[in-house]
Amino acid sequence: MTKNAIVFLALLFVVPSAWADARFKAGTLPLVDGVYNSTQAVITGRNPVFSWEYASVISSFTVIVSSDPITFQTSGELWNYAGTTTTVNSINLITRVPYNTDGAGATLAPGVAYHWQVTIYDEGTSASAVGEFTAVTAAVTLPAEKFDLAVDWNNPFNPANGQYTIFRYTAKDRDRRVKLRVFTISGDLVQEWPELTVLKDAWYTQTWDGKNYQGETVARGMYFVNLMDTGDNTGVTRRVAVVK
Repeated sequence: MTKNAIVFLALLFVVPSAWADARFKAGTLPLVDGVYNSTQAVITGRNPVFSWEYASVISSFTVIVSSDPITFQTSGELWNYAGTTTTVNSINLITRVPYNTDGAGATLAPGVAYHWQVTIYDEGTSASAVGEFTAVTAAVTLPAEKFDLAVDWNNPFNPANGQYTIFRYTAKDRDRRVKLRVFTISGDLVQEWPELTVLKDAWYTQTWDGKNYQGETVARGMYFVNLMDTGDNTGVTRRVAVVK
């Protein structure tokens, strides 16, 4: 099956009936390690992570992984997981599920393309999407990351035209007390938001309109957005660009 055919099938599956309540967020598909049809799903010391966004809170979901295309799979099934959406999942209408999270999945092999199907359910309705990922090995085993921080909207962006950007972040290992800040490349504080406690594996978003803490639109250039644990002073930093 070609890549184009897989994408077509995914889009075909993802459009539910007009009356259906269960549906993925418009314009999105489930991802493996942050990529649709990933060709670099690292399996060294870890399992690939499925994630998806949905339009409204769903009650449950299933994830099936197979060595055969899902639409034709019979004996090739490697993992069939049924889960329930929790409060943590629904904070930002995002669910993240590592492969083999229940210990019932078969071992993945490097260089093999696997096929998946994600189905979400709510009040007797459902929506499904299909895709694939290729498992690969890494030369080194990376330590488990404590945070994930992404600039996932408008990077670069132009605040002079009313544009804004969105930061999305999570704590991966445990609940953490964190603070989000934006700095210039020389280290001067530009903007900051109130300290808060983030729950493990819950996703949070913060909009930035390109203004500093004095309400002034910042100059064009590169800035750093930093997520810091206020207890142990560990964190993660990403770049965001302002254009005019």
